[in-house]
Amino acid sequence: MVSKTIVKSNAYFDSVTLMKISAQISKLKGVEEVLVGMGTELNKESLKNIGLMSKGCEAANPNDLIIGLKVQDEDTLNMALKNIDELLTNKSKRKEFKGKSYERIEEVVREQEGYNMAVISVPGVYAAREAKIALNNDMHVFLFSDNVSVEEEIELKDLANSKGLLMMGPDCGTAIINGIPLGFANRIRRGNIGIVGASGTGLQQVTTLIHSFGAGISQVIGTGGRDLSLKVGGRTMLSALQALKEDENTEVVVIISKPPSEKVAKKILKAASNLNKKVVLCLLDSEKKEGLGENIIQCSNLEETAIKAATLSLNKEVKLKASEEAYSIIKEFETMRKPQQKYVRGVYGGGTLCDEAISVFRNRGITIYSNITLEKKEVLKNIKLSRKNTFLDMGDDYFTKGKPHPMIEPSLRNNRIIQEALDPETAVILLDVVLGHGSHEDPAGIAAEAAALANISLMKEGRKVLWIAALIGTDEDPQNYGEQKEKLKSAGFIVLQSNVEAAKLAASLVEI
Repeated sequence: MVSKTIVKSNAYFDSVTLMKISAQISKLKGVEEVLVGMGTELNKESLKNIGLMSKGCEAANPNDLIIGLKVQDEDTLNMALKNIDELLTNKSKRKEFKGKSYERIEEVVREQEGYNMAVISVPGVYAAREAKIALNNDMHVFLFSDNVSVEEEIELKDLANSKGLLMMGPDCGTAIINGIPLGFANRIRRGNIGIVGASGTGLQQVTTLIHSFGAGISQVIGTGGRDLSLKVGGRTMLSALQALKEDENTEVVVIISKPPSEKVAKKILKAASNLNKKVVLCLLDSEKKEGLGENIIQCSNLEETAIKAATLSLNKEVKLKASEEAYSIIKEFETMRKPQQKYVRGVYGGGTLCDEAISVFRNRGITIYSNITLEKKEVLKNIKLSRKNTFLDMGDDYFTKGKPHPMIEPSLRNNRIIQEALDPETAVILLDVVLGHGSHEDPAGIAAEAAALANISLMKEGRKVLWIAALIGTDEDPQNYGEQKEKLKSAGFIVLQSNVEAAKLAASLVEI
């Protein structure tokens, strides 16, 4: 076994690029461990955990690139380093790029007119500073970076509001501004539905369903996950609602969030009732609100939200298409189902989608366990070992330390999918497959690969599990929705557009 660490001073690359490089190198034959990332404390801790910490890496700062490799032999090491270098330099794409690159936001503002949006993805220690520079140069901000303090977030949002600008984030995963997808987002037709939300995959589910119904969106504005907390007070949500109120192209407004504090909820609902537009409200895991304005319709899940919004937009009823293959697949499964196969194992990449599936089970009185639940009695004590009906958010920090998010590299959850499928008590494997910009180029193919490997072992044991996938995407996404759906179906999946429908189907097949 050969190990090597490298530090490249002042060589900054965004985290998404480095995650993808790490994922690609990890697939090379003979590579045991790899980490390519910036010298953040989190990455250094991950390097230490895999036994690759060195004095040079320990001294690295967040603007230094660190590379750690553990491989079988010197030839593999040289091959891996060569591939990393090629991916970092990306020579072919650089030749194709004919525009001018800039090192500072001020340079762009000084030399180019008309730029008014900054997309920022830098280490958290620099993120607030760069966002402030952009705002002071009269640019709206989409801040993908996390690890920004609440105090900095409030300062940035107050600055943005004072200048009439949008401050999306920190930790903002999704937005679509004037038809341009930002972060993890899908290609959605333009229309008259404006959406503001504090949930990335929640926004993706609602927008993709709206697209499938034939409706479209005017703007999708992300707020960042903390925006509706008591401290932040809904600063971006309120400014976004005002922007949608003034937007002539927006006729229906959608609000998506996990339960806000009561004080913040009152401010949001007051603003919504004063929009003079139809509002569809979805506060996930929240009880029905009393005294809503006459223009507000409250929904309990993302599917219902999309249906109500599209119905208002198109002025006609819309509904989801049923899965034609579901009945025959379930019938075949039941013929081989063993008495001990009683439970569902949900293996999710999207945290909000995982939360939504959990809610479906809770509402039916079915006991669940999870790594992201806030209910003490539902907490999975050993995250490495599922029990009964278990729902895992594989995008949680436990699984992603030093590794790409499963939406970027879904193969990293395959081992867990196979582990769950081979558990004798498992009846159903439930998962999400998310398409769009930022996501893996073939997430369905990766999921199908896991199912195929598990099915080989299951066949030897003379049993089956039922595979159910919520495929989140549109026919305009770069991954090709139709091809992705066929890959899942060929692997034996029941494929549904709606995460709620997928969870309801799974719940109907297990015991309380």
